[in-house]
Amino acid sequence: MKKNHQSKNIFISLLLLTSITTLTFNNCDSLTKRTLISTGLGCGAGLALGTIYDEMQRKKEAKDRRKDIFAIFKKKKEHNQGKIVGLATGCLAGLGVGLYLDLMYEDIQNQFGSKGIQLEKVPDEKGETKELLVKMDGDINFQINSAELQGVAKANVEKLKEALEAYPETGVKIWGHTDKSGSRSYNERLSYERAKTVANYLNLPSSRVIEIKGWAWDKPIDGTGKSPANRRVEVRIVPLK
Repeated sequence: MKKNHQSKNIFISLLLLTSITTLTFNNCDSLTKRTLISTGLGCGAGLALGTIYDEMQRKKEAKDRRKDIFAIFKKKKEHNQGKIVGLATGCLAGLGVGLYLDLMYEDIQNQFGSKGIQLEKVPDEKGETKELLVKMDGDINFQINSAELQGVAKANVEKLKEALEAYPETGVKIWGHTDKSGSRSYNERLSYERAKTVANYLNLPSSRVIEIKGWAWDKPIDGTGKSPANRRVEVRIVPLK
C-alpha cells in the first residue's frame, strides 16, 4: 500500500514538473525554450520516468510498463506543442537502451516523419530496439559525381541535427553510397566524401560520431545499383555505451 502511494506521488510530481516547465516555456525566448525542452523537460522528466519505471517493474508486465511511460511521454509532447521533447544525460541508464530509443523514435517520427525523415527500428536478438535507421534516400541524395548537399537534402540534415541535439546519449554511424557507375576506387572515395559531408553538417561532438564509412555500390536499394536513388547517405542512431 505504501509503494502504491509512493508511485502515485512520483507520478503527480512528474505532472507538476511538466506543468511548471510548460508555463515557463511559454514566457521564454527561443534559445531558452530549446534549453527547457532538451534539458529541463528532458533529463528531469527522463530521470523521473526512470524512477516510475523502477516502481512499476515490481508490479506490472513489461508491456503495461512501457504503455504507461509512453503515455506520460506523449503528454509531455502535448504540453510542448509538438516540439522535440528529448531525454538528456542520465536518462539512458534510467530507462534502458530499448525504451530510450523507442521514445526517441516516437518523438522524431511524430515531428519529422512528414518532412522527409523516416526512422526504422533495428531490433536485437531479444526484439528490443538496438539502433534507429534514418532513411535518407530520396530526400538526402546527391547529383552524379557530387558530394555536395543541396536543397531538400541540406534542409533535412538540419532537421536531423536539431533532433539529435535533444538526445545527447546517442551517437551516429554515417554511411555513404553511390550508384554503379565509374570505377570501384572512385566510388569508394566518393561515397566516403558524401558521408563526411553529412557529418560536417550535423556538427556533432567527435565522441558522438561512431563511424563514417563509404560503401560505394555495395548496399543498393534497387537491387541493381544503377538507380540515382543509390546516390545517398544514411545515418544509424546508436546508444552511447
